[in-house]
Formats: sequence, structure tokens, C-alpha cells
Amino acid sequence: MPFNLGGPELVFILVIVLIVFGAGKLPDVLGQLGRGVKSFRDEAGNEKTASVAASAGGATTATTTASTWTCKSCGRTNAADAKFCANCGTAH
Repeated sequence: MPFNLGGPELVFILVIVLIVFGAGKLPDVLGQLGRGVKSFRDEAGNEKTASVAASAGGATTATTTASTWTCKSCGRTNAADAKFCANCGTAH
């Protein structure tokens, strides 16, 4: 196993992160990391859905694309009738 991390190693990494980012910015950094992971999971799920729809037929993909819009700030795909992005709240 390449990353055999125990308790002392994790505490050491946390201390380094606190030194680099500071205690005040740590919640912001972790929040951005969480949003990035969520966005990655959403996009990975969208690609699976798109590949299944593409294998079912090209017409399904065309209607799915026409009924959505992509947020300019975070890149998330939203429903066509949505006025705001469901991920970051940016107006359409």
C-alpha cells in the first residue's frame, strides 16, 4: 500500500497545512476542496449518464443538451428552467 498513514503522520500533515494556510483560511480551503470533489463526482456521474444515453441513441442526447444550461462560474449542468445554478447560485 503506497500511502500507509497512521495517526502521527496525519497530525504532522495537519500541522503543515495549518502553517501554510493559517487557521483563519483553513475552513475556506477545506470548503473549496469539498466543492471540487462534489463537482468532480457530479461530472463523473453526468459522463456515465451521457454515455448511456449516447449508446441508446443520438436523439436522446440532443434533447438532453437542449433542456440544460451550463453555469459559467462552476461549470455545472442545470435544468433549462432554472434561473440560478444549483451548485454555486450564480444567475443564468
